[in-house]
Amino acid sequence: LLLSLCCLPLRAQTAQVLEGPARDKAIATILQANDLKTTLQFRFVMTRHSAMLTEDLVSRGHAAYAYPDKVRWEVEQPWKSLFVMNGTDKGDRRQQTLLRNVEKLGEKGLINEEDFVVTVYASPQVWQVDLQPLRRDLSQLFNRITLLTDARTGELRSVVLSEQGGDTTQLEFSAVLRGKALDPQIFVQP
Repeated sequence: LLLSLCCLPLRAQTAQVLEGPARDKAIATILQANDLKTTLQFRFVMTRHSAMLTEDLVSRGHAAYAYPDKVRWEVEQPWKSLFVMNGTDKGDRRQQTLLRNVEKLGEKGLINEEDFVVTVYASPQVWQVDLQPLRRDLSQLFNRITLLTDARTGELRSVVLSEQGGDTTQLEFSAVLRGKALDPQIFVQP
């Protein structure tokens, strides 16, 4: 129930749709605050809601990213798991597809109007950006990706992935560090 309330679009509250220069300014602020052409480290809480589960599945962990093609995603709770993607490694076909999408995200930024229909909503504390996929491969997975950012700084707070089947995954970010040197060893497969 809590996730459902968190996932309600801001437009159901007191938000307004941004258009014209106000929309352009919000998008530019978000893109600048969340530039992916750098390194990132952060903690996350991932909440998965599915009709197939009796209760939400909540995972906690930390991640690292180095532009353009290195990702480390480490779940600490409830079960330990590790995913490492290094663009210099030869991966399987699924990993190569994921790698192309990570590289595209790094190049185009969080918001791009080539791959998505973009709607921006504003409330006093939060900007909500709804991304509806235009690309067939993305639309088969998601009917909407929602970015929630701080309205003052544009910094990303959370992402909600709304899948075609009705399931949702919410990622909440904290302790975000940008532009810090990362040990290359963290991107080596164990």
